[in-house]
Amino acid sequence: MLLDAEADICAYVARDTIKARRLLSEALHDFRSGSDMARSHRLRVFWIPEDFDADDESQRDLVADLLTEQVSRDILMNVVFGNLTADDVRFFVRTSGLAGLHLALLFVISTAAEEFSRIRDLAERLGVSQGAVRERLIRLLGCGFLRQFGGGATLAGATLKGRVFLDFCGVLRREIGAGDMSAELLHVMRLLDMRYAPSALGHAKESLHLAGPLLTEVPEMVTGRLLSTIEVAEERWGIDLHEVPHVIHEDDRNWGAVGDAYIRRLREESRHYSP
Repeated sequence: MLLDAEADICAYVARDTIKARRLLSEALHDFRSGSDMARSHRLRVFWIPEDFDADDESQRDLVADLLTEQVSRDILMNVVFGNLTADDVRFFVRTSGLAGLHLALLFVISTAAEEFSRIRDLAERLGVSQGAVRERLIRLLGCGFLRQFGGGATLAGATLKGRVFLDFCGVLRREIGAGDMSAELLHVMRLLDMRYAPSALGHAKESLHLAGPLLTEVPEMVTGRLLSTIEVAEERWGIDLHEVPHVIHEDDRNWGAVGDAYIRRLREESRHYSP
């Protein structure tokens, strides 16, 4: 599996025994030590009970449910969705003050031609103060939707998690607006501890400038608050989440000759302390 260069993810199901775990550990150790291009992180192992009887239909159903949950949370949320979690969504909707600005800011950064955007440029683009932008940047960095390059919060680019979140917002907005929520959307919402209740929308929209446990911790209110945030961002800043034109930049950081040499020395030094 690990030698299959074409596979982005290698899934392996095994009985949870000491013998199986020891063999897997030894195989991974040998692979890492013998390969210059080791990508063992692609291997995702899903353990099933040691005493599982494949001939028992009820046990097969139980294990199938266990594997569905494990695969959903590991491969779907942690790999495909960039580790997007329910806590990330709640941290995002806790923002008070100027409603919708943090979503519009994330959209602008994710679709910008340049990899990193400066606070002054972002403030001018959105027609708000630099202080308002700086505050939202810090929150987006806290969610993991943006990444920094260098010190402070003045330079930022969208992460995979941030791009996925924008796409999720688009699907949420379209499907609920059309009154037809797909099984896939409902499944992702369940993993993010979100639930939809139409009666929560009005209250959420009226209280977007506020924050508090009732507004940001109740699953129905989280969904209502996120939908209201999307609506405000669309109306005020004209963002279009139908098909977000993400601009994905290669990691081409230039450290300079001196920086590269210093990094190589550090790498050689750290090898003495690596297992």
